[in-house]
Amino acid sequence: MKKRIASRLVVLCLLTILTACAGKGTDQLPPPESPAAAERSEHLWQALVRQSDRHPPSPYRLGLSLRFGTEGDTRRVTALFWGNDDSHLRLDVMAGVGAVIANIVEADTRFLIYSPRENVAYFHEGRTKPLIKVGVPVPLALADLSALLNGRFLRAFGEGHTPVAAASPDTAAFALEKRFGGVLTLDEQGLPVRWTENGDKGWIMEIRYDEQNLPRRLDLTHTNGQKAIVLVKQRDTVQRPFTEEQLGLALPEDTPLLPLSRYRAPAEGTSAP
Repeated sequence: MKKRIASRLVVLCLLTILTACAGKGTDQLPPPESPAAAERSEHLWQALVRQSDRHPPSPYRLGLSLRFGTEGDTRRVTALFWGNDDSHLRLDVMAGVGAVIANIVEADTRFLIYSPRENVAYFHEGRTKPLIKVGVPVPLALADLSALLNGRFLRAFGEGHTPVAAASPDTAAFALEKRFGGVLTLDEQGLPVRWTENGDKGWIMEIRYDEQNLPRRLDLTHTNGQKAIVLVKQRDTVQRPFTEEQLGLALPEDTPLLPLSRYRAPAEGTSAP
C-alpha cells in the first residue's frame, strides 16, 4: 500500500514539474485577467470580423509611398499596387516620375520581379516573404499586404486566435496561429492597431487609419534596426476587373531569369532626399 502511495506521489510530482516547464516556453502568453476581459476580447474580435466583412474582394489600385532602411540610411520610392483580389497582384516601384526600377507580379505562391535598368528578372516560389529578399523590410507577402491595406483583416492575419492579456483596458490582444503568428492588438472598434512578431524580438507593425477605417499608414520596425513606412497616398475607384494582360508581366525575349536569391537592388536613383 505504501509503495502504491509513493508511486502516485512520484507521478504527481513529475506531472507538476512538466506542467511548470511547459508554462515557461517563450510562446506561452498570459490569458485575459478575468472572465469580463475574455468576454470583451471576444466582442472586439467579432467587431474585427464585421470590419473585414465590409470589404469583400474587388478590383483596386493604390498609390503608395514607401520609405525604408536604417537610421541615417533610408530610401524613398513610390509604387502603384493593383489587382482584382489577393491572389494575382501587380506592383510597380518607381524612384522618380516615370523612372520604374522594378515590376513585380505575385500569383499564389509564385513571385517574379523584373528590373528594367539591368534587364534582369528574378523568380521565387514558396510561402515566404519575398519583399524582404529584395531589400524592402516589409515582412508580408503581397497577398497579405493587399488584404491588409484593403481592410480584409481576417484574410491578412488569419482566423485562428487565442485571447491574451492586453496592454490597456480599451484594447484586446490575441495570439495568432502559426500561419501568421505573433500577437495582434485591436482597438475599441475592433480595428488592428499593432502586431508584434515575437515579443521584444522581431518585427513590430503599427497601423493607422483613414476616415473609411481603411489602413492609411503602416509603421514597421525590427530589433535589428530595419524600418519601413508604407503610406497609402491614393485609392482609385476601379469600375472593371483588370485583364490578364494588365496583371501579367511580359519580359523582353533576351531577359535572363535568375533565382531570387541572386537579386541585387539597383544602386542608383533610390536615395531619399
